[in-house]
Amino acid sequence: MAEVNMSNKNKTELQDEIHRLKQLFPGADKNKLNALEGLIEQAAYERIYLKRLNEQALVSGLVKFHPENAKLQRTLPISGEIAKHSAALTNIMDKLMKHLAVEVDDEDDGLSEYE
Repeated sequence: MAEVNMSNKNKTELQDEIHRLKQLFPGADKNKLNALEGLIEQAAYERIYLKRLNEQALVSGLVKFHPENAKLQRTLPISGEIAKHSAALTNIMDKLMKHLAVEVDDEDDGLSEYE
């Protein structure tokens, strides 16, 4: 597999996000965590990219309005990209939650003393 040429800042940001995502699943089985490493990396990438798209959308906006007739509008391509990457991230996170989330026993929530 060819290595992607990334700046050190981008590599660090990606590694930090991968670490953050893994911390969301502290009780996950290590074998499952290793098997889903690629999905975790993709989630990290999607989250970082989506953040950058949203920052750009704050500058450019999502819709362009005609200067003389506000009823004439055109959706900017960034709007579709945000929707696409948001859906991808949601799908990936749903899969990670399904395979890595550990069920919490509601019976052992420490509140039984108060009932």
